[in-house]
Order: sequence, then C-alpha cells, then structure tokens
Amino acid sequence: MKITSISVQQKNKERYNIFVDEKYNFSVDEEVLARFQLMKGKQITEAEIEEIKQADMVRKGLNKAINFLSHRVRSEKEIRDYLRKQEMEPFAIDAILQKLADMDYINDAEFAELFTKTQIKTTLKGPRTIERELVEKGLTREIISQVILEYSEEAQIENAEKQARKIMRRNNKSAKKTLQQKIITDLIQKGYTTEIAKLLVTNVTSELDAADEVEILQKQLEKAIRKNKRYKPSIAKQKTITSLMQKGFSYDTIQSYLTENEISFEEEE
Repeated sequence: MKITSISVQQKNKERYNIFVDEKYNFSVDEEVLARFQLMKGKQITEAEIEEIKQADMVRKGLNKAINFLSHRVRSEKEIRDYLRKQEMEPFAIDAILQKLADMDYINDAEFAELFTKTQIKTTLKGPRTIERELVEKGLTREIISQVILEYSEEAQIENAEKQARKIMRRNNKSAKKTLQQKIITDLIQKGYTTEIAKLLVTNVTSELDAADEVEILQKQLEKAIRKNKRYKPSIAKQKTITSLMQKGFSYDTIQSYLTENEISFEEEE
C-alpha cells in the first residue's frame, strides 16, 4: 500500500487527511504526521497504519487534556475521568497521563495543597468536608493528611464563626435553644468537629440576652394567636403553646409569659 495524497483539513489546519491507494484512510495530527514521516509516495502496511492511529488517539487526547487543564489545576483522577468521558481507550489514557506527568502537568501533592488553600480562603467549609472532597478527587490519604495541616485551628474557628453568624441571621426569629441546635448541626454538616461547633455556638449566642428572647417569644406568640384564632379557646391555646414549644421555647417560659402579660384564650362574655 502507498500513500497517494495528503491534504490539510478545512476545519482544523493542524490535522491532515491521509489517502492510501487513492482512497481516504485516516487522519492525523501535525505532530504525528512529522513523527512518522508521512509523505506522498511512502509505502505503508496495515500494522503501521494501526500504530499511527493509536499514536494519533494519544495525541488528540493529550490536546484535550491540556485544554481541560487550562481552566484550573486538576488531580490525576479528574483527568482520567475526563478522558474516559471523551471515550479514550485505556491504553491511550495511561499514555496521556504519563506524558502529562513528564511535562509536569500532573502533581497531586501540589494540586491538593492549592485546592485546600483555596477552599480555606474562599469558602466556609470545615476540614472534614475538604478532606472528603480530596478523597473524591482521588488524592491519597497520605497527601490529604499532610495538606489538611494547612487548615489551622485559628482559621477553622474564624470560618466557623462566620458560618455560625450566617445561621443566626437566617434564624433570628428562633428561640435561643433552637438557634443553638441549628448552629451546631450546620457546623458539623459543614465539616467542623463537634468541639469547635460547641465552642462557636457558645460564643456567638452569648450575645443574646433575656430581652432578645422575650421579644422573639412575643412576636412568635402574636403570630401563633392569629393563626389559631379560628379554633375555640381551649384548642387555640393548646395549638399555640405546642407551636411555640416546637420553636424552642420551654413550656414554663411560655406559661410565665402568658401569665405575666395577662394573655387569656377564654372567650369574652
């Protein structure tokens, strides 16, 4: 068999169509064309064509991987998963990853360090969440245990406090007890330890005094009374008290407020 013609593709000037024995046979990247010294008149075998096609697949995958990496640094697993989605053959993926490593495009330790620092500075995630995300990105436990040391206790407390205050702002109509439970639950879900969550909930809610609690109770009581006024007095009272208890107010606190403010659910005669 002989290469009878080579032409540049119209839509991609870096790729070439190869015609063998007057018929189109395959296309290659410019680098592959030069590496295998493909030219008009060259004799070529089926085995050589298959080798060239495999080399071209690696080259195409490498170009895609480099473009994928141009947006941000990636872990080896992220690149491997991306190439699988691009329907690359396993042999090509392994070859591409090796070439990227040789070119210093892959360094999981550096990736993990940069990722961790970015998460600490730009998010309010706790260390356990960051660790879990690093695991999902294919980083080893050894690397993770090293980079997570970047997240100092001081930085954890600072970020946890910011998150706790966000919860306070979103739940400023809740009783102190309910608010504290919400803060602890949220911080643990965000990846902070129970110890830090309890420390922060004590710090940020210490600013709430009895007057704040009474004001919140008053507003919630008024809302509950309006909602339940369609019921007869005994049921309205029961539903109102239940509603307030669900919001974190104790039964004794509710009863004391009703008595002190002479709030009655009895029908007027």
